[in-house]
Amino acid sequence: MTSRCPELYFAYGSNLSGERLRKRVGEFGPARVARLEGYWLAFNKRSADGSTVYASIVPAAGATTWGVLYPLSEAQFLKLDGFEGVAGGHYARQAVEATETGGTVVEALTYVACPARTVPEARPRADYLGHILRGAQEHGLPPDYIAELKALGRHHGDEEH
Repeated sequence: MTSRCPELYFAYGSNLSGERLRKRVGEFGPARVARLEGYWLAFNKRSADGSTVYASIVPAAGATTWGVLYPLSEAQFLKLDGFEGVAGGHYARQAVEATETGGTVVEALTYVACPARTVPEARPRADYLGHILRGAQEHGLPPDYIAELKALGRHHGDEEH
């Protein structure tokens, strides 16, 4: 980790929702849309009770995962570590290079599921997917990306909101 303050956090899952992240870590500066080239958004992180899956990213040539860069302090990252289950081996912080919409590449931190907690990809719960969709729409992620996310819910038998 670098000593810059604040660090950039690349959110791709339920923390895309500014409201959800704010409830977890408090106020933060302006969010910026960005993408990770060479990563696939995978719903392969087993929940603690094994009943559902959460989002992670996995390396995949040609894939793109869209998300948002949030400036967070180290204290805010420590709070987020608690929600992401870092101490319990659920997720680990990982440095990534994110490309902003204008083409600028920046270093950011994100959370990646620990290998011992991953399972074959499955469909996420509707409420969890709802947080992701709200955040994607809030930040104006590409319409085709949002459509792919919405399709996950429809395949799961959920109505579109």
